[in-house]
Amino acid sequence: MPTVFIRFSTQEDRVRGFYELATRAHISSLPGEVYQVPIDVLRLLDHQHVAYRRATDDEVKAVHDQVRNPATAIL
Repeated sequence: MPTVFIRFSTQEDRVRGFYELATRAHISSLPGEVYQVPIDVLRLLDHQHVAYRRATDDEVKAVHDQVRNPATAIL
């Protein structure tokens, strides 16, 4: 199933949108408030009037770099 990376426009949209997605779909929550969601689920957000935008390529790259190369712990 094709997916897309999104960011919510406001904190309120993030709370409402995350709840809708978490209860009705399989999603991935990534650092920086970026979410990977199935493309067909975007209709659900549109229907609920939850504002979101597609994450830019630079935002997605930064998230992947952060997940793949976490900061090392200093002991």
